[in-house]
Amino acid sequence: MIPSTLARHLFSTYPEYRLDHLQPTNCVHREIVEELRRLADKSNDLLKIEELGCSLEGRSINLVTCGLGSRKILLWSQMHGDESTGTLALMDIFNLMVHRNSNEIWLEKLLAGTTLHFIPMLNPDGAERVERRTAVEIDVNRDARSLATPEARILRNAQRCLRPIFGFNLHDQELGTVGNSKAVTAVALLAPALDERKTTPRARLRAMRVAALIVRSLNQFIEGHIAAYDDSFEPRAFGENMLGWGTSTLLLESGHWPNDRKKVFIRKLNYVAILSAVHAIGNGSYQDVDLDYYFHLKANGKNVYDIIIRNIVMEHPKGWSHPVEIGLSLEPKHNRPVKNPGGNLARPVVTVKDIGDLSVYAGLQIVDGHGRRLASTTLASEQVLSLEDLFDKLQLYYPTV
Repeated sequence: MIPSTLARHLFSTYPEYRLDHLQPTNCVHREIVEELRRLADKSNDLLKIEELGCSLEGRSINLVTCGLGSRKILLWSQMHGDESTGTLALMDIFNLMVHRNSNEIWLEKLLAGTTLHFIPMLNPDGAERVERRTAVEIDVNRDARSLATPEARILRNAQRCLRPIFGFNLHDQELGTVGNSKAVTAVALLAPALDERKTTPRARLRAMRVAALIVRSLNQFIEGHIAAYDDSFEPRAFGENMLGWGTSTLLLESGHWPNDRKKVFIRKLNYVAILSAVHAIGNGSYQDVDLDYYFHLKANGKNVYDIIIRNIVMEHPKGWSHPVEIGLSLEPKHNRPVKNPGGNLARPVVTVKDIGDLSVYAGLQIVDGHGRRLASTTLASEQVLSLEDLFDKLQLYYPTV
């Protein structure tokens, strides 16, 4: 199956395999490990789980392996504890492998040609707190050289023992746009550099070709919404060091999509991108992709807010009034996912980032203010307040975000 055809198939059949009960609000160690064990028990020994070690607080860090082929691929997710999209997409992939139907003939060929190794949730202590760093406040992705944390040592040892030809480093990025456009970045990609000169050895070139394949595959669904992640050389990061250790590594950053606060659509794109990529590695078809798909990507920009309220009339006590727009940010530090029975995210808290002419900005959600009047003394730049309170002041319908 050619990559573009496979991507369309994966995109259309994804709902059959998505694990709906797993969401950002319950993507914690216990839930993930329990689901992994259930899937492994049903897999007829297809999925093999091995405990590689434990986090500082004693939570297991596990390796999931499937396939019998000679091409070894290592994928790891959630080295930053508050970045769950990659982990959730991997769980959907495991569910596909276990419950695949007779139409998934391509998967048999994939598993015959590759051996896939996954480390879902590398930083379970951070995931428990919904925080980026480990229990000792170290960023695992800045610990590839020092190896101070058990999490970093586990990943390094896995690479040393497995010697994978490819690695996939799965993250979530901040809200961004493609270059200076108003197109929201759904996915950002990077084949990390080996040095400050950003030289392109063969191992990095392989990663670039896989990135180009992902761009070509996803363009069918989100053309114009894929960006290049910042390629500044970071000598402490795992992407750069993995390349030096002989593993062609690709950084896949999950971005955002309008009206998709739980990242349901972004999770689907991860699923399609990862499976399309490993399939192309398995049969070698990634080598035929035009590198321009990767080289022509624009860098991440910042022309977007989580919410823009348009058509508000701001009034000053001195008699001045004028239509304005209000740009609001849902900053992660104020909006951690909270586990609850309904699986819903907590009521959002917003930061007022800008007031005025925001016509050059995109918004994940656009709200019409209907000409409501607002005293200039009511809001201030960098003010933090609940979205519900703000909409009460504006006498507007409280939106779901």
